[in-house]
This record gives sequence, structure tokens and C-alpha cells, in this order.
Amino acid sequence: MPPGAVHERVLKTAKIKITTKCNRSCDFCIFADGAQGENMPPETFSTILDRLRTIPFRQLHINGGEPTVHRDFPVLSSLARERLPDKVMVLGTNAITLARNKPLMEATLASYDQVLIGCDDEHGNYEEVHSVVPALRAAGKTVVINSVLEGITPDRLTRLAELCSAHGAIHVTNHVHHIDVGQPTNALGGLCARYLDQHLMIEVDGSCYRCFNAMAKDDSEFSVWDDDFAAKVFAPRRHHYRFCGKCHEYTDSGAPVVPAPLPVPITVT
Repeated sequence: MPPGAVHERVLKTAKIKITTKCNRSCDFCIFADGAQGENMPPETFSTILDRLRTIPFRQLHINGGEPTVHRDFPVLSSLARERLPDKVMVLGTNAITLARNKPLMEATLASYDQVLIGCDDEHGNYEEVHSVVPALRAAGKTVVINSVLEGITPDRLTRLAELCSAHGAIHVTNHVHHIDVGQPTNALGGLCARYLDQHLMIEVDGSCYRCFNAMAKDDSEFSVWDDDFAAKVFAPRRHHYRFCGKCHEYTDSGAPVVPAPLPVPITVT
């Protein structure tokens, strides 16, 4: 690398919520509206991909709602893979339709590198998960199963751990997110240090916010339609989101403003 080269901060994950429709109605979920949700128009999805090509980032995460119930899921997945060939493609799903619909499974195998599956009593998808994990792993896909500890029985938890161990998948657990489950309110003296980990969530209507736990309907900071979209992705953040007070992942950085990233000179040895 030549002298004077700079290293700029890179967005870790860009997440596109392509639908608020879902085939489950989990009590703790703030991202779906059941069968009454809406799908992102293909034209909006195409515009988002164009915008994302203007910023540095590593992973493209397609989620919802349940993204596989979007009527254009195969087409959108293929388009993203074609337009962003160097990005890690990640699908967030409950795997129910993947187990029951061969074309959707084939579209997933063709376009995605990683599949993240929520699985617990609330999702009610144990049978489907046990069906799709071996197929996904046989195709060389990275598979991560996430279980909410408050929503799963010990025997189910053990069986999922055994499934993952047998097929080389990853099993992680967490506590219920997005709702107040009795934890004390966070002291919001500064801003969340996790902002430095840079996740961009893009809503069905193109609204954007820089936190996976926030809700764009209330917390949207900007939009993919803004001419200065690329600049706003990395602009200073000055305000808390509505969910900061109850977020299990909140870490107070103590800073009233998280500064925009500045180029850092790289020492050439």
C-alpha cells in the first residue's frame, strides 16, 4: 500500500427488511405484522441496492418479517447476488417455508452464504429446522440457530444443540429483545458504544436507522431516497433511539455525540 493511504471505517452489515409479513406472530417481535404486513416493491429494492453500492460494507442481510414469504423472494435474492457479488449474503428466517417449498430452498442455496434461523417455542418451527439444517450444511452454508432462553424448554434446547453439533451448525442463545422483561432502565448518559459496530437497517419504505433494535417508524434518521444517503450513513449520531432505554445490548459510551469516522493513516512498514 502506498504511503499516505488511508483506512476508512466500513459498515459491517446492511440489513434490508423486504417485508413485514410473517407466517408466525411472536409476542416479542417488533419487526412483523403477521399476514397483514406489506412487501417491499421490487423497484424500491433495486434502488436500495444502487444506494448500497455507494458505501463500503461487508454483509447484506435480508430479513423481515419473514423474508421468504415475500412473493418476489427468489427474484430479489438473485438480483442482490448479481448486483453485489463481493458481499456476504445473509438470510434471516424461521425456515418454515424453506422446509415446505422446494423453489424457495433452491433460491436460498443459490444466493446466500449464511442462514440465520430463529428457533424456540414461540416460533414453533422445530420440525422444519431439523429438516433444513442438514441440507443447508450439506451445501456448505454457514448456519446459525438463535434461541430465546425465555421461550424454550430445556429438552428442546438440548436437541437443537445436538443438531448443530452433528451438522457443524452454530447454536446461540439470548434473552428476549425489544420488550421490557423487567430489567432496569439503562442510564442514558451518552450514546451506545455499539454504534461503532455500524449496522444499517433499511425499512420496507426505505427509511433508515443505525441500530438493529430500533424501530424505523419512530426512529428513522434518513432515507435511501436522500441525495446525501452515503454521507448520512457515517454521519455523527446525536440522539438515542426509542428502545435505548430497555435495550439488553445497550452500552453507554459516555459520549454525547459519536463522531463521524475520520480517515486513519496506515503506517507502512
